[in-house]
Amino acid sequence: MSSEPTGGSQDDEVSSEDSGHPWHIWGQSTPTLIEGGAVSVDTDDLDALAAGLTSAAGSLDDARVLVANAVTEVEMAPPPPLPPASPLEPRSLFNPQGTWDDVNGQCVPAPDPAIRPSFPTSGFGTSIQVYPFGLDLEKSAALHSLDVLSTGPGSLQDVADTLRSIASDVTACSQAHTLAEGGAAPGPGLMGPVDIRAFDGGLVYQALGSGVVAAVSGPTGLAALATTPGSPLYTKLAESEGGQAVAEALHLLLADPATAQWVKDDAVRIVLLTLWLQKAGTGREAATIQDYLKQVSERLDPWVTQHLPGQVPVGTQTVDTSSLTPMQRVTTYLGMNATALGAGLYGRQTGITVTPVGGSGSTVLPPATKDPLGLGSPVQAGMTGKGEDSRSPGSISEAIAHCQEVQSSKSSLGQDYEEAGVISIQRVEHADGRVSWVVYVPGTTDWTVGDGEPQDLLTNLEGVGGTPTVMESAVVTAMRQAGIRSGDEVALYGHSQGGITVSNIAADPAIQDRYNITTVLTAGAPTAGADIPDDVHALHVENTGDAVPGLDAAPTPTGPHRQVAMIDTHQMGMGGYPHASGVYAQATEGLEERDPELTDWSTSFSRATGAGEQGTTTTEYTFAIRRDTDSSGVYQDGAGYRGRAPTSAPSYERPTPPPSSQPSGGRWSGSGPGGGTGDG
Repeated sequence: MSSEPTGGSQDDEVSSEDSGHPWHIWGQSTPTLIEGGAVSVDTDDLDALAAGLTSAAGSLDDARVLVANAVTEVEMAPPPPLPPASPLEPRSLFNPQGTWDDVNGQCVPAPDPAIRPSFPTSGFGTSIQVYPFGLDLEKSAALHSLDVLSTGPGSLQDVADTLRSIASDVTACSQAHTLAEGGAAPGPGLMGPVDIRAFDGGLVYQALGSGVVAAVSGPTGLAALATTPGSPLYTKLAESEGGQAVAEALHLLLADPATAQWVKDDAVRIVLLTLWLQKAGTGREAATIQDYLKQVSERLDPWVTQHLPGQVPVGTQTVDTSSLTPMQRVTTYLGMNATALGAGLYGRQTGITVTPVGGSGSTVLPPATKDPLGLGSPVQAGMTGKGEDSRSPGSISEAIAHCQEVQSSKSSLGQDYEEAGVISIQRVEHADGRVSWVVYVPGTTDWTVGDGEPQDLLTNLEGVGGTPTVMESAVVTAMRQAGIRSGDEVALYGHSQGGITVSNIAADPAIQDRYNITTVLTAGAPTAGADIPDDVHALHVENTGDAVPGLDAAPTPTGPHRQVAMIDTHQMGMGGYPHASGVYAQATEGLEERDPELTDWSTSFSRATGAGEQGTTTTEYTFAIRRDTDSSGVYQDGAGYRGRAPTSAPSYERPTPPPSSQPSGGRWSGSGPGGGTGDG
C-alpha cells in the first residue's frame, strides 16, 4: 500500500509527534490512497525496521558505557615499575628503554622518542628526560581517542542519534500510512462493528422524515410499512420505478421462509441505510456498508447454503459452492429469487439480443445460464453497424467521462432502444499498423429484476455472486462482432455494474485464452470477487463516500499489477452523490500525474488507447442489448396489475431446521460453510 500526498500550502502541513518533520497529508487535489502495485508499503516491516534501528542505537549506548569505564581505568592507571638495570642492557631514568647511540665513537644512552620533548626541572639548570612524563603523554593520547570515539562527529553518540532519527522517520511513515488506511475504515468508536438496529429510528428519520418515524414500530413494523399499500413508506417507494422494484422484491422474499426473517430484521434497514447513505456524506460510507454486509452475509450463509446446489456456474466455469464467499452465496441465492420474481412479473427469459446501432441485423443468444458469455453461439464478425469518428481517452478521468456519455446516448437512439442496455467499443488504429481496442460498459440504469433492460438489479445480484449475466454475454458478443483478434491489446472500463461486468470478463479463463486483455479500469464497482490474472494491469477507483464498492462485503484484492485508488471527495467538499460518474471523473483529474505508483498501469492503458501517440485513428461502435422474455404466462388482473398471481405458497421448501427454531430477537445461529453467529 502506498499513500501519495499531494502538494499543498503550509497550512496543510502536519508535524509528526516523533520526528518533528513536516508531512503533507492532503493538498488541494482529491485525497487519494493507492493500494497495490509494484510499489507497496508493509507497515509491519516499517515498524520492525524502526525497532531494529532503535535497538542498534541502544547497543551503541552500551558501547559508550564501556568507553566511559575505559576512561576511568586509564585515568587511574599507575606507572609501571622500572625493570632492573643490566650491564648488557643498561636502563636508567635517562634511558628507560636501554638503547644506545654511537656518538663520536662512544656509546651513549639514546633518548627515548616516546618521552620527547624534554621536561624542564628546577635545580639542574638543564633539561632532562623523565620516564613518568612519557606515561602521562600516552594516557593523554588514549583519553583523547576515547573521547573522540564516544562523542563528536562520527562518534558512537553521533551514530546512535542518527539511527534514532531514522527510526523516528520510519515510525512517522508507518503512522502516516496507518492513519491514511484507518481514515477509510470505521474505528472502534464509530460504526464498526455495525449494529444498524441501534440506529433504526435515526435512519428512518434521516431518510424519510419524522412523518414516517411516528408510524414505525420496530423491524417488523418497517417491513409491514414497506409492503402495505397506502403506508407512508410504501407510498415513498411507489414514487419511483426503483422503489416499486424494492416493494416487489420484499413481497417475494417475505413469502420465502428462508428469507422472511431476514427481510423483517435486515432488508428494510438496508433500504433505509442506502437512502441515508445518499445524504450522509461522511466519507466512511463504503467501509460501513462493507463491514455491515459482511456480518449479515455470514449470519445468513448457513441458511442460504441449504438452498444452493453443491456446484454453481461462475462465468464459463463450474465451481464448488463451498469455494464462494458467504456474500457470493447470499447474492447467488438472491439472484435465484430475483429471477423467479422477474419471470412472474415480466415473463421467462428466452434469450439475449445484441444489436449494432446503425447497422442491420442482430445476434441472438440463449440465456446467459445456458451459454455463459455467449461463447457457444455463432457470431458474424464485422457486424458493427455505423462507426463514428471518435477520440480515445488520454486519462482515467476522460475514460470515465466518456463512458458516462455512452450511457447518456441511449436517450438519442430512439424508441426501439428504450428498454435496452448500451455499451460501446473503440477501435484504435496506430501509425505503426497495430490495432487495439477500448470497451466501455456503463452501470445500472434500471432497478427492476428481469425486464428487457439488462442493466438492472438482477444483473447486479448475479454479477456479485458470479452467476453468468446478460451483460457479460452481450459484451463478449459485441467484442466478437467487432472483430477483435486474439493478439490485439484490449482495455476494459466499467462504472458500477459495468465494473463488475468487465472484471468478471477479465477473470474468466475462457476469455483469457481467447483475448489479450491487458488493462482493466473500474470506478465505483464491487469487484472483490473477480480473480483477475496477474498479468493484467487493473485499477479500481473507489470513493470512500460511495457505498457501492462495499456491496460485495470484502475489500478489493491488490497485487503487483492490481491496484485500488481510494479517493475521498467528502474531504474536499466536492458536491454530487459520491457514486456518480461525474464525481469520479472530476475527482480523478490529474490522478496519474500526482500518483507515480500508477505509472505501469498508465503505460499499459495508453498502449491500448493510443494516448500521446501521433497518427492514431479511433472509430467507435455502439451496441444495444436487450433481455428477451416470454410474457405469455404473466398474470394480469382487471386493475392493471401485471405480475405473478398472488399466492401464499413459499417458493422453496422449508429449510432444515425450520425458521421457528431460531432464537428470538432476530439472532441467527448455526454452523456450516462460511457460517457464524452475530447480530445484524
